[in-house]
Amino acid sequence: MRQPRLSQYFLTSRTPSDTDPVCVVRHHHDDTAPTVVLLTGLALSMSEPRYLWSILARRLRTRGVNVVQYDHPGHADSAATGRPATWAGARDAARAVLEHARETGGEEVAVLGCGIGNVLAAELLADGTASAGLLVCPDLARWRAGAASPAELAALAARGRAVPDELQDSRVAAALVDAAVGEPYQPPQPAGPLDAGLLAAAAPAAERAFAALDGTRTLVVAVTDEDRRWARDIGLPLRELTHQPDGWAPSWHWEHETRETVMAAAVDFLTNGADGQAAGGSLPGRRTSAAGAVDRAAPPGPYTGHTADTVPGADGSLISSVRFTSDGEELLGILHTPPPRSAPWPVCLIYEPGNPGQRVDIHECGTLLAHAGAQSGLPVFRYDSRGTGVSDGCFTHTTWSRRLADLRVAVERLRAQGVAERFVVVGNSAGARLAAMAAHDLPAVCGAVLWGPILSEDGEGPAPRLRRVDGTLAAAWCGLWLGVAYTRDDRGRDYPALLRDSDVPVCVVYGTEEVEHPDTATRLLLDETGRRRGWELRVVDGSHGFSASGLAGAVRATTAWTATTFGRGGSGEAHQPPSAPATPQPTLPPPPLEVPAHDRRPLR
Repeated sequence: MRQPRLSQYFLTSRTPSDTDPVCVVRHHHDDTAPTVVLLTGLALSMSEPRYLWSILARRLRTRGVNVVQYDHPGHADSAATGRPATWAGARDAARAVLEHARETGGEEVAVLGCGIGNVLAAELLADGTASAGLLVCPDLARWRAGAASPAELAALAARGRAVPDELQDSRVAAALVDAAVGEPYQPPQPAGPLDAGLLAAAAPAAERAFAALDGTRTLVVAVTDEDRRWARDIGLPLRELTHQPDGWAPSWHWEHETRETVMAAAVDFLTNGADGQAAGGSLPGRRTSAAGAVDRAAPPGPYTGHTADTVPGADGSLISSVRFTSDGEELLGILHTPPPRSAPWPVCLIYEPGNPGQRVDIHECGTLLAHAGAQSGLPVFRYDSRGTGVSDGCFTHTTWSRRLADLRVAVERLRAQGVAERFVVVGNSAGARLAAMAAHDLPAVCGAVLWGPILSEDGEGPAPRLRRVDGTLAAAWCGLWLGVAYTRDDRGRDYPALLRDSDVPVCVVYGTEEVEHPDTATRLLLDETGRRRGWELRVVDGSHGFSASGLAGAVRATTAWTATTFGRGGSGEAHQPPSAPATPQPTLPPPPLEVPAHDRRPLR
């Protein structure tokens, strides 16, 4: 049976009470094609906030390579139960995903690492499990700073789970956060919470793994002098990045040219070999272990090698992969539902991020909302619109009208599945624009929650550089290219008027600093919440994007307001969708299946 071009599922564990399932996305070219596994930074989504790794995955697929992406256990979409993440768990998951990739594709499997993924990739290369690899900015200096400070590592290990902001008081902790995330810290740091004990354990492992790469088929992409010297000293091929940080591009991830250099190096290496010469269409050859062969008789790990579309979450909730099509492009989403016995549910929340954004989003706020909603008796759906996150499509052609079309299809799919008949759209930052459009245009949308809404462009930042990209004129945007159609589509649309005309209940959530120093648009919404019936205001700690405690408060405010307004017997009955035939309620998940053969700084 032919595998789909784009698929998503969970790699299941032997003991779900101890080990979170791993969310996997596969970009499939051919059953016998070589495969590369992308091992990304910690506390970020598998796509990276600006979709770097998903864009690369699509390019590699067109060049004849299967690509597997996944989220580290305990993070993003591999955090089914919220249990702490460990270094041992990250290692187990990486090896399980690699073996799964080998069993569902060609024999040769390479790895690409970034952030903490560099350490995992180095271990897999050093023992011969991976055939070849590419390390993107391994950041040896920061890993070595941790390994050289055992006392500070011990203190770090005792700190438990924390957001990056809380780990800036220690030089070693701050260095390891940067190395593990794969981006230097800058507020608001896009990474979500991470486990300090994992960082403490990874530092000495990094030192050992990087020292063992002599003789492996490994390409290093380096931006620091220490990484360059190390690659040359150990005899590894090298590609160099040049980047000067500034306020608009604090790391190379924000610059189009450096991102293109990384992706070009990866495509060249993984399709032609480290020296750039033709390699007969296969990946560079495998380096065997010291014993002369890769050990395939290792004891079974915590993962089964089987996959499932639905896995258990906390407190009897369910987490399901959802795949649907919008205008011919494959879109991927995650549905969180309360225990089936509590169905039918009065409404379903749909999370819409800003621009650029994706279903996990900065600080993992999308997943935090989803887990909290399901535990509060509310289903929550998160998905990547066309050209964002792990979904197919091209971001350059993004407009709010196109995203509304994707949302319309998502609503229809969820209604057809019997999840709910009515929906509340949670729009974060510029995603509030989509919430306003949906409330006005989609009859099934009965309410809107706006987190730190940005309803107009403020014109800050350097003058745009227009270039013809993907068949249209586009401006550089957060390391991506945004077509001029975006501005044309957005210009002149009165989003507050759309909300007023929709006559749906609205909850606006602002950070304290936004309320204390409001701009014109914020003042307008504050006035509306003060005088319009059905509009409510919640204020939580922080500025745009909220602090860690503010984000938790925004999640609580959203679930409580939704349950009160739209719960059984609630007051949100005026805005009813058109009648539809009765649809079956969700059932228990099927047994596991084998895979068949903010402000413009610039988070918007």
